[in-house]
Amino acid sequence: RIIQGIQMKRNLSRIKIGSSSSLVMLVLILAFVSLNFAAEFRWIKVGSLHNFYQAIGSEPEEDVGSEQQFGMRWNAFYDHQDMQAAKGMWIAVANYEDPVANATFEYKIAHCGPRPRPEIAANEFMPSAFGMTGKFAAPTIIVDGELASDLDWDDLVDEGGYDVFQKADRQIYNSVNTSTGISFDRNIYAFSQQYYDNFFIYEYTFVNTGVVSLDETISHDNTLEGVYFHWQFRNAVAGEGTVEGSVIDWRGRRGWGTPQNCRWGMNTMNSVIGEDPDNPVTTSMFADEYGRMGIDEFDYDNESMRAYYSWHGRHSTLSYDNIGSPNYQGWLADGMLGASQFMGAVVLHADMSTSDNSDNVYQPTTTQKIESNDAETVNNNQFSSARMERGYTQFVAAGHEPLNHAEQVKSQNQFPDQFSVAGGYSQTWSFGPYTMAPGDTVRIVVAEAAAGLSREMNQKVGNTWFRHVALGETPTAEMPDGSSKTLASVSDATEYKNSWVYTGRDSLMESFRRARFLYKNGLDMGSMTPPDPPQSFEVTSQGNRIFLTWSENASLTHANFEGYKLYRAKGQYDSTYYEIADLNESDGSLAHEYSDMSAERGQLYFYYIVSYDDGTTNVLEPGTALHSSPFYTRTNKGASMLKPPAENIDNVVIVPNPYVISNNTLQYVGEQNSIKFWNLPSACEINIFTERGDKIYTYEHEGSGVASWNLMTSSRQIIVSGVYIATFETPDGDKAIKKFVVIR
Repeated sequence: RIIQGIQMKRNLSRIKIGSSSSLVMLVLILAFVSLNFAAEFRWIKVGSLHNFYQAIGSEPEEDVGSEQQFGMRWNAFYDHQDMQAAKGMWIAVANYEDPVANATFEYKIAHCGPRPRPEIAANEFMPSAFGMTGKFAAPTIIVDGELASDLDWDDLVDEGGYDVFQKADRQIYNSVNTSTGISFDRNIYAFSQQYYDNFFIYEYTFVNTGVVSLDETISHDNTLEGVYFHWQFRNAVAGEGTVEGSVIDWRGRRGWGTPQNCRWGMNTMNSVIGEDPDNPVTTSMFADEYGRMGIDEFDYDNESMRAYYSWHGRHSTLSYDNIGSPNYQGWLADGMLGASQFMGAVVLHADMSTSDNSDNVYQPTTTQKIESNDAETVNNNQFSSARMERGYTQFVAAGHEPLNHAEQVKSQNQFPDQFSVAGGYSQTWSFGPYTMAPGDTVRIVVAEAAAGLSREMNQKVGNTWFRHVALGETPTAEMPDGSSKTLASVSDATEYKNSWVYTGRDSLMESFRRARFLYKNGLDMGSMTPPDPPQSFEVTSQGNRIFLTWSENASLTHANFEGYKLYRAKGQYDSTYYEIADLNESDGSLAHEYSDMSAERGQLYFYYIVSYDDGTTNVLEPGTALHSSPFYTRTNKGASMLKPPAENIDNVVIVPNPYVISNNTLQYVGEQNSIKFWNLPSACEINIFTERGDKIYTYEHEGSGVASWNLMTSSRQIIVSGVYIATFETPDGDKAIKKFVVIR
């Protein structure tokens, strides 16, 4: 309800003053809020992996975003990195005495996804608690007097929900009752330290409470047999590399040119490791043209790792090798890789039984693929004996396939889309069977992660491949093992590209190992805790510089604090950032302000700042500094070098005047809902009045010769058409008055 209240506040703030539709809009917003409690969600965006989580206990398709592919974004510095098309969770029971139907069913399954079902919260998965806590609050980020952080809206920690002793940077807690009588708590742990910021740890505690319905008078006290906990993962790696060539994105860029069905994962490959802990596979093999990966199931502690992972496989309709999804046919084709990520999940713990809490290395007991458009994924009928039997026997309790999905594709000598059905395949796993008496508990812990090539390597590798395949050049390329290779043929170029893409699997395995280490260490990073980010970060556009200031909390509270690093991107928020300053104690340059004098006038710049330590406590890479997350301080509003201040207030100009909303040619690019005040002195107070004299906006201007106003009042209401009066007054008392017109 907290998130819905904030969203309602945002919508209400945009209701126009004097609009006759205000009451209607208010009624519609309140209706929307009341109807969507079941879809309440939280984002976690403090690390490089971003995802949303829903109160209902899983994340079915299209319940949050307008796009089918919406979650699991890595590397989230860039747009369209989405890889999660849908996720489903089922709880299955055998020989179930159903107090709702007053009947006994041989099998019973409660569904939560993976396909959307509006009635799901009413009768199968029923949330009872949902919220988010944090180790510390996200910093306050200001650019030119306005809030300028994604976390302002997407980091919705509960009121009073901060605890400096909390181990995870963010923790979502979620309690759900289900129609099987098994309730569960889901705790989601997220970290922002650079070695642990690309995975989430999920801890499930299942309890036989007997609560089966929203009607509290209906329950049971039965011992439940044949209990399975089942998850489905529908992945499509990744959004940026699976946009059709005919589609033009928000930046005006034409898509990568891959077939549309790549977008929902028809060519997604799924591999499973660790199905048989008694006979782990330890022989690594080179990946072949179908994307089948080599396997090494051993974890850092010589235990067999139980995991699945997905990646972007080949597609039969393309004339080029699309592993990694190079930008080959797009409008600005340059070979850049748009889908080099690997994603998946690893088991960290699964109870042996309700009376034995040791880890059962034979769980999960089922690792089956499932058609993503299979009838079992939608329109569940929990009172249909035939439907429940099929779901239980053919999916939930089906065991391990002799060959996993990727191995089946290889054995059929086909591309994934040729092997696949219309929607592609999802990977599933099930834990069980358990027997649960009333009050018995089962705990399952998993980690979900994503990894792969950096943005710079996506550009370098893809472009080098493109230079031969598309342009006919023969560049010399560095292979992952450090050797050099001249790309004299298409097969040379493909081997080079794919070898680099497949290093992402190794990176994912390393992420699994780190998640496992952190879990076994009680989620305690110990000495590897980085300094906190500055509690505030302010960026101000001025006439001869862009001025940055920040708070000094990190330097006062972290024992091994060393300094700050500032990063800047030019032109757009979704871009590569470069270091522009290193202010540290070692060379005496430590400061809490910085003047960016190298900015070019007329360009927009985006910034972030990190605090870092001296590297002495880093046990993973000794000597490498631990730093705070860039996502805490990254600005989402551009700053720029502005016009130098005028010597006096006599020549203030308002542009455009009149402001006409329908005339795009007279509006500022990127700031269509703004007007600017030009030729301002270095300091003055700006006040905006309606024609009848009501003051609606006040701004204390300082630094440059220009200021921008977004046509919203100080209380965040959009102004209506009319004549407005602007007054300007300097500290010395000099005044100017101007009129302007707004036409909507």
